[in-house]
Amino acid sequence: METVAASDSALIEQLVAMGDTAASTLGMLRPAVYDDAARSGYLLVARDAGKVVGYTLYRCPRSEVVVTHVCVDAAHRRRGIARHLVEEVSSRHPNRHGLRAKCRNNYELGAFWRSLGFDYLGDTHGRGADEAPMTVWWRDHQIPNLFSPPVDEVAARLLVAIDTNILMDLNTRPDTPQARRSQVLLGPDLVDRMELVVSQGLERDLEGQPEEAKARLVGAAEQYQRPNVDPVRARSLFDTLLATVKLHSPGFGSRSGDEGDLWQVAHAAAAGIKVLATWDDRLRTVIGPIVARIARPEFEALRIIDPDHLVVYLDQLVHAAAYQPRALQGSEFSGEQAGAASEAALLALLNSAAGEARSDLRARVRAAARAGRPPVIIRDAEGIVVAGFATYVDGPRLRVPFLRVNNHEHASTIARRLLWWLREQARDEGTTVVVVEDPHLSRIVRWAAVHESYEVVGERLVAWVIDRCGTSLAVTTAVTAARASLDLGPASLLTPRLPAEVAAQYERTWWPAKLTDSELPHFAVAIQPDWSAGLFGIPATLTERPSLLALGREQVYYRSGKNSGVAAPGRILWFLSQDRTARRPRTPGEARTSSFIGTSLLDAVDTDTPENLHSALQHYGVYPIERIRDAADRRGLAQAFRFSDTEFFPTPVSWKQYEELLEVHGGPRQILAPVRLSTPLFSDIYALGQQRADTTG
Repeated sequence: METVAASDSALIEQLVAMGDTAASTLGMLRPAVYDDAARSGYLLVARDAGKVVGYTLYRCPRSEVVVTHVCVDAAHRRRGIARHLVEEVSSRHPNRHGLRAKCRNNYELGAFWRSLGFDYLGDTHGRGADEAPMTVWWRDHQIPNLFSPPVDEVAARLLVAIDTNILMDLNTRPDTPQARRSQVLLGPDLVDRMELVVSQGLERDLEGQPEEAKARLVGAAEQYQRPNVDPVRARSLFDTLLATVKLHSPGFGSRSGDEGDLWQVAHAAAAGIKVLATWDDRLRTVIGPIVARIARPEFEALRIIDPDHLVVYLDQLVHAAAYQPRALQGSEFSGEQAGAASEAALLALLNSAAGEARSDLRARVRAAARAGRPPVIIRDAEGIVVAGFATYVDGPRLRVPFLRVNNHEHASTIARRLLWWLREQARDEGTTVVVVEDPHLSRIVRWAAVHESYEVVGERLVAWVIDRCGTSLAVTTAVTAARASLDLGPASLLTPRLPAEVAAQYERTWWPAKLTDSELPHFAVAIQPDWSAGLFGIPATLTERPSLLALGREQVYYRSGKNSGVAAPGRILWFLSQDRTARRPRTPGEARTSSFIGTSLLDAVDTDTPENLHSALQHYGVYPIERIRDAADRRGLAQAFRFSDTEFFPTPVSWKQYEELLEVHGGPRQILAPVRLSTPLFSDIYALGQQRADTTG
């Protein structure tokens, strides 16, 4: 089994043809759907002796996998190929709750789905014109959760009015290059969740057109629902809209079709429709915001959106909470998913100094939305846009077509944090390389990339994400496989027992790789909740953390100046003491609620007076000068552990689990001062912490 690359157009065309031959039991899919699936890494192909014999196409909404196609060449059926394809999908997304599929009852494929490990979940009906009876099939991943999977993903479809140009794209000129932009509306991710309608304002928009062209479009509109509206009410809405638009946009009316556009908006609003889909930039970016401000409920509920952002808006309706601004690392900055009305905010990230045109940025942002991954906007405390980025999965690659950071007092800090987040996201997505492809990167971003161990490969910035804790040979093999995904040669073969300084550099470059046969030492360091909350944001608090501390890539932990035996470079394993009892030896039978919460790369150990340490490092730690003085030893000296590349465990490792590991490996039974751990003990703690039983893939 292999993932189909988005660039392999010949293979995608072959799979489209294979799917078309089985349309009687699969249903038709537009080629654009295959392209979108390949860009997301959700199109897998099976080969036999090099020959393509089958494929599966799916998507990953929320916490499950929705299987759209499982197709096997007729000459190779009944050989277990379909089951292998489905099992491969399950193995790639083990932390999602399961796989969902829907199939028309008249296909009579119940035995087929059961043979693939699916069980009957419930009955539903199709979203097509015939509303055919369908069965919902479910393959469970046995992940504990409080809810059973719903039979239907969305209870009701959203009515979406299309304007005249989209009507033409889909009907009277579907084979023209221009019309391809509207094919996204026919993709299964949208067809199953919405219904296209045409407003009664169409005839108004066609006034002045040649009779033959008008007749063709009116005829094409007959296949769509035409919601009836009260003409008096529609006229009232049009008059209000026209007067308001002329007031705020004096040039309106000079362009042919301007009033026809408003008639379509007025009729859609009168019909209670929530979305009008259009490619008209003026209608979306100039008229749309004016419409939203008119104090009439019909207009307040209507959104004017381009088709590329429609899928984002549907997700907003279903998962509104996921698109609310949220604090970033507990700092003053917040992030939000770009929605239908965010284009103006994203244009604030235009890099005109590099020769970028507004149309170029707009096209780049739309392409990101079309890939199913809307851009993320970062704002400061005053709501000003300071950064933005967009990503999508393409096989083993996390591609970044858009990455911007505006001038700001914390611009370099934000840039480094964003580049680090991209690596974390790549790891969560199961990809092995981050590829930044934005041709208009700012100088700040390029500077930050150097500090974050990104490489320049051609015109792109590349970061390797090697999720392997193992020997030098195992890690090198994983790096070589990642490099092959970009058609690059093999990595240099590392030797065992690399010096700590060399191993640390490789681990920074290949994060989160861990070289278990190097000379890097491991230390467990205890930290109390009040200091952990300020330093890491764990446990979470309601107080805001200083931005440089919250977003910074380097941080500092202070302790007594007494020699701890801790040496840099090395690895710190953070031990969170949940209560004061964790700071003293336990009495027999006493419970301990502490846990290991994550690990960092130790960069340096500095010993000096509290005043000197605080003066140099105050922005990177949470101890006030008084607390550092309290920690000083009899000589008046304190220590500062400077660390970076912190990663927190998806599942903290409890003290009980640690004690079980001690029975195997031995090691310290108290963690008061920093203590050294063996490599096997660290590796097993790390492996336990990486388990993601309660998360989705």
